[in-house]
Amino acid sequence: MKRRHPVTVLYRSNKQNQLSLAKDEAGGVRAVERAADILTSLGKAERSLSEISKDVGLNKTTVFRMLVSLERKGFVLKDINTGKYSLDWRLLGLFSNMLTRSQGLVNNAYPSMERLWKHTGETITLYVRKGFDRLCVAELPSSQPLKYTAGIGVTVPLHAGSPGKLLLAFMPEEEISGALEKIELFRLTKKTITNREALLEELMLIREQGWSTSFGERIDGVSSLSVPVFNRERKVEVSLNILGPFVRLGEKCLMGYLDILQEAAINLSNRLGYYENKD
Repeated sequence: MKRRHPVTVLYRSNKQNQLSLAKDEAGGVRAVERAADILTSLGKAERSLSEISKDVGLNKTTVFRMLVSLERKGFVLKDINTGKYSLDWRLLGLFSNMLTRSQGLVNNAYPSMERLWKHTGETITLYVRKGFDRLCVAELPSSQPLKYTAGIGVTVPLHAGSPGKLLLAFMPEEEISGALEKIELFRLTKKTITNREALLEELMLIREQGWSTSFGERIDGVSSLSVPVFNRERKVEVSLNILGPFVRLGEKCLMGYLDILQEAAINLSNRLGYYENKD
């Protein structure tokens, strides 16, 4: 029998190990990418297994296996009543911790949000602009049986709903037109504004009046009112919002909360270093 040279055997062994490591690394990268896709999907909305599977383009078995792992790590939460999945508070807290470390936004916002929550009995949210989306970084859900919530960590396109329109409207004027060219104005409900000229006209009105409303533009039957929060550079990258069902928050009722909402936003702006120039 022909004996193999020890160097040849060692070379082949090393080559096999390298191929095995490369295969493991590739599999690990794919797993991370898939987990990221699932978390991104859940960042948009609460979803069922079938909805997640369709959104990320993976079969249900693979998605379920990854959801189990993400749930075990505290990144995903499953509602035992509906069977739907959402981002877990332990993961969502990372967003708040990040903002707290950078400028203390969430900690500074909480007193104003709590006063609004107690006064209105409705859901109070805080959004920041993230590219051409808005990200919910803080929320106090309504305690009423019929309510709507956004979900901390959820991202929504800027063109849909009052918080996004407000953040768009208060971008530097020279950037608004460019942003509208890049944003895909897809329809979420029959009331979503999908015409660029109509949206630009609405943004100019919002900028002039200092507040924004939405009645079913993102979710049917939901009303919202948003006002700007200024930072020390006098820029608006944060919106403070009231959210609830239209059956309670018709236009007259919703606008009745404008003054207290603006007062809360001014208080938060001051806590962030903003001061009004009265010259």
